[in-house]
Amino acid sequence: MFLLIVFLKIYFATMDANINSWSASIQSASGIEMAKIIHYGFAPTPSFVASLLVAVYLFHKKYKYEALLLIGAMAANVTLVEIIKMLVHFPRPLNGILTIQGFSFPSGHVTSAVVLFGLLTYFAWNRWKSSIRRILWSLFSVAIAIVVGLDRIYLNVHWFSDVLGGYSFGVFWLTLSIFTFQHLTKVVINQELPTTNREEKKKR
Repeated sequence: MFLLIVFLKIYFATMDANINSWSASIQSASGIEMAKIIHYGFAPTPSFVASLLVAVYLFHKKYKYEALLLIGAMAANVTLVEIIKMLVHFPRPLNGILTIQGFSFPSGHVTSAVVLFGLLTYFAWNRWKSSIRRILWSLFSVAIAIVVGLDRIYLNVHWFSDVLGGYSFGVFWLTLSIFTFQHLTKVVINQELPTTNREEKKKR
């Protein structure tokens, strides 16, 4: 899906322009101030710092593998997004409310939100027993990702296709990270089992 959007991005030009003009027509002073708060609060750097804080908490709770997954996935996400931006080399809208350096596709804010809250949701479903808590957190995470995406369009700092590409790449990287994590943890657990069994026999 992500690669398809990359190849077809030029065909989004009319839609991008129309949505960009529409978002400019609905902007207001109070809306812009609120959008700026979301912009700064969910930028890739604050999101990565938040992942570090959560990872420290996970280490403290003895969930070291989950902590490593969170840090690794978020760090790689930020790096890969910057590489993709350089490769695609697509300019930002000229009518952005904020002056932001760098290229436009995909949205780093969106990919960071998808990966961070996607992993937190994955942890919640693995650790929480309450179905209600897990569902509520999942809905909250989806809402955050949607709000961040809409915020990029509202501020005219990204095209619609940038946000769509951000969602696609974020879901791709989140899925790949979780799949790799599950595979590696199975390998590690299988390697540790013989040692554990020998220790238990010695204690007997």
